[in-house]
Amino acid sequence: MDSMAAKEQFRRRSHSDRVPSDSHHGRIDDDHRHHPPPTKKAKQEPSVPGCFVPSAFLAPLPQRMVLPQSSEAPQRGRVSSGGSNSNRKKEAVVSGGGGGGRKEEGSIAKVDDGISPVARGCRQFWRAGDYDDANGIVPAAHSSGVGLDHVRVHPKFLHSNATSHKWALGAFAELLDNAVDEIVHGATYVNVDLLKNPKDGSKMLLVEDNGGGMTPNNIRQCMSLGYSVKSKSSNTIGQYGNGFKTSTMRLGSDVIVFTRCPAADGQSETRSIGLLSYTFLRSTKKEDTVVPMIDFVQTGQGWKPLTRSTPADWNMNLRTVLLWSPFVSEEDLIGQFDYLGNKGTRIIIYNLWEDDEGKLELDFEADQEDIQIRGANRDEKNIEMAKQYPNSKHFLTYRHSLRSYAAILYLKLPTEFRITLRGSEVEHHDIVKDMIEPKKITYKPQQLADGVVNNNEVSAVLNIGFVKDARHHIDVQGFNVYHKNRLIKPFWRVWNAAGSDGRGVIGVLEANFIEPAHDKQGFERTTLLLRLEARLKDYQKQFWTSKCHEIGYAQRVKPKTTTPSSSSKKASNSIISKSSPSPSIQDGKILPLTGPNHKRKLSSLKHSERASPEEEEGTVKHSSIALRDEVSCESKGEGKFSLLQSLAEERVKSKQLEMELGEQTKLLEVVKKEAQTSMNKIQAITEKIQHEKEWRDAVEQILRESLKSAEQTIARLKERVRQLEEGQVVDGSGSS
Repeated sequence: MDSMAAKEQFRRRSHSDRVPSDSHHGRIDDDHRHHPPPTKKAKQEPSVPGCFVPSAFLAPLPQRMVLPQSSEAPQRGRVSSGGSNSNRKKEAVVSGGGGGGRKEEGSIAKVDDGISPVARGCRQFWRAGDYDDANGIVPAAHSSGVGLDHVRVHPKFLHSNATSHKWALGAFAELLDNAVDEIVHGATYVNVDLLKNPKDGSKMLLVEDNGGGMTPNNIRQCMSLGYSVKSKSSNTIGQYGNGFKTSTMRLGSDVIVFTRCPAADGQSETRSIGLLSYTFLRSTKKEDTVVPMIDFVQTGQGWKPLTRSTPADWNMNLRTVLLWSPFVSEEDLIGQFDYLGNKGTRIIIYNLWEDDEGKLELDFEADQEDIQIRGANRDEKNIEMAKQYPNSKHFLTYRHSLRSYAAILYLKLPTEFRITLRGSEVEHHDIVKDMIEPKKITYKPQQLADGVVNNNEVSAVLNIGFVKDARHHIDVQGFNVYHKNRLIKPFWRVWNAAGSDGRGVIGVLEANFIEPAHDKQGFERTTLLLRLEARLKDYQKQFWTSKCHEIGYAQRVKPKTTTPSSSSKKASNSIISKSSPSPSIQDGKILPLTGPNHKRKLSSLKHSERASPEEEEGTVKHSSIALRDEVSCESKGEGKFSLLQSLAEERVKSKQLEMELGEQTKLLEVVKKEAQTSMNKIQAITEKIQHEKEWRDAVEQILRESLKSAEQTIARLKERVRQLEEGQVVDGSGSS
């Protein structure tokens, strides 16, 4: 009953505020208006009001050049649903001043192809940035009425800004982040689903949560650039105020937002609708980012429009939303709030992007309970392997499956919070449960010269282990690095070793001491990150080298032996270089020498390795004898594989150490530069303090001299006063 009463009151208010049709015949804004013949001066009309992005930095819209009215008489029709492959002309139905989807006489304006809400245009995201200005005319610079020039945001920036998301599932993550941040306001679920466009039957995306909703001011900030009340907050993920715009524009060209905010702090309950439509801006040749918005406020008599300027502007925003949104009537538009209950936000993304083959970039057919990506991110071989190795499923499928990615997107989630994807709950997955031989390592970042990390309590716990499917020797490895509970680097591969080294090792780490990039798909490339990468590489090497034999690989760590004397080493190297071929090395592995007698072990060499330091002389003799015997055995076909293999392994380790030394040297140079910069700053500050001290000393000396002079002057004045007083007394006594 309350909803029906609100709709009826809304229609009455809209009808009472309607502007006569003779002055707004078929008009949506300046770019839709049909003008009289050129001989008659066209009446200037205001452009569509709404939210300008960013609202605090945009100049008013400039006066645009208009074309004369077409001689072809407009015909009544409906919005075409030809989709992206239609070549027909489109006719846009313009609703009246807010009357429930009713059409007034003469309210149908015929427009060219591309102006309809289901405009064809370019449906491929990476080519949608080709934005042509109307008639190729670029307006002159425009300044505001207060004499200050404003920076203006062209609609093309919406597309270029969204290109920060190279990966479509990263855009979904931004929208899920906003819902998870609403947990502090009582959110218990976020629902991602597929809807059907009522106008043309195309697919639409739905992202809905029951959080605290947004006030009329908050939704305008959400639609603007750079506004964020969550910056640097310890319990929220978002901080740049850009995620909503980049994510929605990455998934589709248009988005409409419904939000309901409950009454609080003496404020009434509100409802708001905002339309961010790249199709609308392109089709109408806008040169400023215009976002039509309408608000409602609850009163004792139900819901009524909340006007921020004039009722005519509110109705103009409503007509624009109805024309360019998927909803055909005011009843359908208001009915979307029924899905929200008493609070929450409902986001609908439509006109989804297509790939080069004309298919939707998102695949809704492969799995009825999932949203997947077509193209390069989808690997059919990995999909089949995921069925065979379930413990490695998320590593093999997260690149193309939203369900798989969402399951590991957050390190922890409250038990009462649910992520629902296409009607089925996403089961949160802890990667640590996939490990065998798990180990915990505490990592503490080093303090930098510029004091980036100055808290000794900053640390992170790394969980490292073998994935349970590692015994099958599949190439699964990498570290899941989280920031404030959010996955930033999924399965980060830090060790690209030759051969099979490193396979099967996975890890989980929450690194809150490093700042993520704007798309939250990586970290800022800082010295802290380089150091973390080097340490993770070392951890993986140490773990794999010491435990790889437990999952079926050849043992890499041998029992420690006493080092032979220097003379023995020299003799050994000399003999090997002259008479022995070196074993071949391929992909970091030592290939054994062939021959029937190469498996024999040298007992004399073992005896020399067991010699004590007190018997060094005897050890040298025994080593020399053993090496001579080995040379003589070479002619008989006897091998020296153990010794040669050890030598080759040492050569490989030496090369690896040289590479690591080079990396550490580079890091040391960076630290030295930072230290030198800090020393220069300290020296400059010291010199400044010294100059200030000298200046203060000089001022103090001047003040002391002035004080001394003042004291002398006061003393003279006192003496003069005393003399004058004595003279008056003498004069007084003489006269009497």
